[in-house]
Amino acid sequence: MSTVSPQAEPSPSSWFRRSWVRWLLLALVAVIVIAGLLFWRVTTPPTPTDFYTPASPLPAGVPGTLIRSEPITTNLPKNAVAWRVLYLSTGVLGEQIAVSGVVIAPKDKGTAPRPVVAWAHGTIGVLPECGTSHAPDPFKYIPELQLMIDDGFVVAATDYPGLGTPGTHPYLVGPVEAASVLDSIRAAHQLDVNAGNRFVVWGHSQGGHAALWTGQNAFSYAPELKLLGVATAAPATDLEAVFKFGLDKLSGGILTAEAVYAWSKIYPAVDIAQVVKPETLSQVEKIAKTCITTPAAFLIIGEKLLPTQFLAVDPFTVEPYRTIIISNTPRGPIDVPILIAHGTADTIIPFDSSVADAKRRCAEGESVQLMRYPGEDHNPVIVSSGVATVGWIQDRFAGRSAGSTCGQ
Repeated sequence: MSTVSPQAEPSPSSWFRRSWVRWLLLALVAVIVIAGLLFWRVTTPPTPTDFYTPASPLPAGVPGTLIRSEPITTNLPKNAVAWRVLYLSTGVLGEQIAVSGVVIAPKDKGTAPRPVVAWAHGTIGVLPECGTSHAPDPFKYIPELQLMIDDGFVVAATDYPGLGTPGTHPYLVGPVEAASVLDSIRAAHQLDVNAGNRFVVWGHSQGGHAALWTGQNAFSYAPELKLLGVATAAPATDLEAVFKFGLDKLSGGILTAEAVYAWSKIYPAVDIAQVVKPETLSQVEKIAKTCITTPAAFLIIGEKLLPTQFLAVDPFTVEPYRTIIISNTPRGPIDVPILIAHGTADTIIPFDSSVADAKRRCAEGESVQLMRYPGEDHNPVIVSSGVATVGWIQDRFAGRSAGSTCGQ
C-alpha cells in the first residue's frame, strides 16, 4: 500500500514574501502604464472634434460669417463667458475657407459696445491638431486674459487656417493671417457679447507678423471695423532676417522646416525637394509635423536638424521661395500707433530686426513705440511686456496720445 505524504503548509513568512512580490510586480506594471499614458499625453496633441470640420461645400456668406459656435464652460477666466467659433474667411488663393478660434467676453455685456482685442498667437505648428482652441485650456495661450476681461474687453483669438480646421496651415502668409484676425472680430459680432467695431490687434512672434499685416490690410479688407492700434511682441518683421538668424540654431531648424513644408502644401508651384537635401527630407517633414504645443514630442522624433544641415540651396536666392519670403514680409504703411516690445537677448527673432523696422517706419512718418527688454529672450518677453501692453491698449480706446520713440 502506497502512502501520500501531506504537503507542508507554507509558512506565514514565505506566503508574505510571495504576496509582496506579486504586489510589487503589479505596482511596477501600474507605474509603467501610467507613465506611458502621461508620456503619450504630453507628446500627442488633442485631435480636433467634428466641430472643426465644416460642411462641403461651405455655407454661403461673406467673410466673417459665423458657421457655428459652442460654449466653453471649463477653465474660464473669472466673470467671463467664452465660445469656440467656426467662421468663414479668405484663403491663400482668395478662396472661401473656414477658420476656427475662440471668443472670450465679460459675463456682463454692458450697454455700450465693448472694445475688442484681437489676439494673434505665435508659431505652434502647421497641422490641425496643433491648434489651441480645441485644447483642454485654450485660455492659457492668451497673455493677460483676465486683465483684459476685467477691463471690459471682448477678446477674439483666431487659430488661423489649418490649426483646428482641416488642411495645412499657411505659415507666415501675411494676407491670410490678417483675414483670419479680422474675420474673428466679425464672428464675435454675431455672438451675444455686445462687441463694438473699435479694436486693437496684439500678437507675439508669428502673431506679431499677423498683427502688422492686420494693421496694413484692415481698412481695405474690413472697412467697417475701426483699428486703433497694433501691438506686437518679438514680431517677425523681416522674414529673411528671421530665417538667416536661425540657420545654425535648432529653433531655426523647426521654423524653417515648418515654412518649407507648409509652403509646399499650399502653393501649387512650390516643391520642398527643391530646397531640402533628399537624404534629410523624411526627417525634415517629421520635424515640420510636430506641434510646438506639445514640445515633449520633439524628444521622440529623432535627430533635430539645423537648416545648414538640411537645406540643399539658399532659399533666399531661388524662386519661388524668394518671392514668397519677400511678398509676405510686412512692409506696408500702418496709419495707427504701433507698439513693438522686444527682448534684447532674443534667440529666435533678432532684436535688431525690430530696431530696423521701427527706424524705417519712423522715417516714413508712422507712430512707433519700441520697448526694449534688456536680457529677455523670445518667449519671456510676452510675460514681461504683458501688463504694459494692456495699458497701452487701454490708452488707445481712451483716445490718449500714443507714446513714440521715433527720434530717440
